[in-house]
Amino acid sequence: MIGQQWMYTELIGANHTGWLAGNTDWLVYVVSLICASVLILLLMIYGYILWLKYDSRRREKVKTIRMQELHAEGSFLQRYLNHGDIGVDLLSMSGEQQIVLQELLLQRLAQVPSEQEILRIRLLSWQVFGGSYRSVLKTGKWSERVNTLLYIEQFHMVELLPKLEDMLRVTTCTALERFIILRIYARTGYFRIVKELRRKHYVWSDSQYLQILLLLTDSSWTRLKDHFKDVPYQVQSNVVHAIRIRDDQTDSAIVLLKKLILGEDALLRTQAYQAMAHVGTGNEDLLRELLLVWNEHGEERQRYERLTVAQLMGNVHADAFIPRLKAMMGDPSFQIRQEAASSLARYERGLEELRDTAINHPDKYARQIADETLERMQYGRKMD
Repeated sequence: MIGQQWMYTELIGANHTGWLAGNTDWLVYVVSLICASVLILLLMIYGYILWLKYDSRRREKVKTIRMQELHAEGSFLQRYLNHGDIGVDLLSMSGEQQIVLQELLLQRLAQVPSEQEILRIRLLSWQVFGGSYRSVLKTGKWSERVNTLLYIEQFHMVELLPKLEDMLRVTTCTALERFIILRIYARTGYFRIVKELRRKHYVWSDSQYLQILLLLTDSSWTRLKDHFKDVPYQVQSNVVHAIRIRDDQTDSAIVLLKKLILGEDALLRTQAYQAMAHVGTGNEDLLRELLLVWNEHGEERQRYERLTVAQLMGNVHADAFIPRLKAMMGDPSFQIRQEAASSLARYERGLEELRDTAINHPDKYARQIADETLERMQYGRKMD
């Protein structure tokens, strides 16, 4: 009562009357109840955080112990990986044990084990995780489905390929899920990969397409080149890039590149020139022949194509290229002028031709770039 009277006197005022004067006890009770409720709520939150921290430490400790047990020499996992002896202990693991096993198997795969051990890991992963993976793909959240698809890719689970095919047909399948599925198709050599790449509804970056193309098995890669004209333009462009990166020197690749170089598409033609220069190590005569064709009709081509050809004419020498290189030294693009001069300098008659260009070329920019190239060559000889 004394505390209530003090609150009334100090907070409300001794001289006030009315509703507040008659309900002071009730107000104090409500405020006290609210403060007590907030305090209890904060204590509960704090206790919950402490419990989560404790539970996390406990789980991590249990996980460490289980990993040590599975790592130990003579454990049932080591016996299986070394000798193929699979026991009931491996096949009857609980959820937390499976998480530990999954992490260990992924670590083992990252260490590039022997082919026999890889096959044993794939077989075990299917027997232990196959059912749960299938369930997650059907009912799991988006993040769980994506993680599961990555596990399927790493474990090379060909048994789930039909299930992945069903996922692709569902409209709720996201672009990232489709990308991972096609990457799995490519890695496993699944026969539907080429058909999927022929579809035009995929919207991916060039780097994503390259990831898929570089993972293709040899048989799938050969089939894709055979169906080159049937795939979307973006895929065609990346197939040409992939020929260069894969260092594909097969006859089918060379024939395709030659066809593109003689074709009408400027971008594919330029990319094909670059790829031919890389993979056509033993086909310099063919590349020279194709550059001679360009030499007759290439003056009006796109800038990026003229730049590529100027570079290649410095790698593949032919006397017929010298007039073209001297003409390109007067190109509106400084980069092309510079590249043409550098290429000409690599010819046996390069020094003589550069001197002639520096004096007699009708274009002042060509004369300037010839002078600069001669100065660099002279400085290089002095340094040597």
